[in-house]
Amino acid sequence: MRTTTTLDAQPTIPRKTSGWGKTGWALMLLLALFLFIIASRYLTLNPEVYFPEQRDVYVANPVFLLMHIIGSMLAILIGPIQFLSRIRTGRLLNLHRWLGRVYLLGILIGGIGGLYMAQLAYGGIITRLGFSALALLWLSSGFMAYKTIRNKQIETHRKWMTVNYALTFAGVTLRLWQIIFGVSGLDFITGYLIVSWLCWVPNLFVALWAINRK
Repeated sequence: MRTTTTLDAQPTIPRKTSGWGKTGWALMLLLALFLFIIASRYLTLNPEVYFPEQRDVYVANPVFLLMHIIGSMLAILIGPIQFLSRIRTGRLLNLHRWLGRVYLLGILIGGIGGLYMAQLAYGGIITRLGFSALALLWLSSGFMAYKTIRNKQIETHRKWMTVNYALTFAGVTLRLWQIIFGVSGLDFITGYLIVSWLCWVPNLFVALWAINRK
């Protein structure tokens, strides 16, 4: 007998977007644009925009750095659009499908680049494990999203995409936590060790809560 997992469970009650949901979506889009603009500076390959502790690593590995940046930029910007209910039906369904393909391509490219760069992360074993775990979960959840939509498991696909975009959003939460740590006076290395896990673990729990709250 097949065991039904948390992500396989199908909803029985259709959900409507509330006012809070629309506000949350707008904030998500705004923060995604914020990261897109910040990350675009790295496309110049100008060493002056890199943070000093990683400058030599970034200069020595431009291909994998660009893979991670370009893939992440595609995913972070496309993600919010894909969550709009109107784009998943009717005339816009083909747009949703093509954007989904580009999104997953971004995850593949960005995830491979991120996994490689994670092995060189500043801070040693703690940050390298944190960012490596993020990259592996990012890639694997993207694969599951692809696999389920190919099998026409639409609701399960949406749930995997929710998990995947929560991990994509780690790029945003990483920078928000760095701002908070900076204001609080926490030294950089301690903050970086913490943020290598804090940028994505809470995101993952929030995503799991969101897809199971019904």
